[in-house]
Amino acid sequence: MTRGLPRTLARAAAREAGLAPPKLGLKAVTTGQGGSYRTVFTFAGMQVPVTDALAYAGQKIFDFSDGKVRIKGGTARLQFAVLTARASTINDSAALTWSLGSAAASSATLAGTMANVLVSTARTLDGPGAALSTASTADVAAAATLDGTTTPADLYLNLAFATGTDIDADGTIAVTGTVTLLWENWGDNV
Repeated sequence: MTRGLPRTLARAAAREAGLAPPKLGLKAVTTGQGGSYRTVFTFAGMQVPVTDALAYAGQKIFDFSDGKVRIKGGTARLQFAVLTARASTINDSAALTWSLGSAAASSATLAGTMANVLVSTARTLDGPGAALSTASTADVAAAATLDGTTTPADLYLNLAFATGTDIDADGTIAVTGTVTLLWENWGDNV
């Protein structure tokens, strides 16, 4: 990164907007100022464990600063790989759904606050073995407002399997790709 004003502004935007939790394979870069931001999440094989008993999982990817957060739009392009034995954990051609939401997945149906930033998107895990699936793309379709005035809002990447037959035992999914969000922090009324 260059020295001087550009670096100072980038650091200020990151401090003012929020932070990504430390997670191997996850990088978040936030730019902007004055309450208007662009955050690019880069996933490089970020691992998400999925238990057979639940058949869903959520991974926190961002902690917004205090205030009402307005998601204005964005895009996502993700690929998924299964790092565990396919025959005995997450099966070949499993039906995976994924979403972005302000709450972690709590059921195999990703709806409500589990999918209030990017709606549930279906995809088949077509990559053989540990190979990446073909890319799954989605847009943030409708603007969403997250109320972080009492407790700062969070952002989760949520994964779920449609049926119990898609997963036979605990497994691990690796996520690769990018998510870009355009958003505003409208401030805190406290």
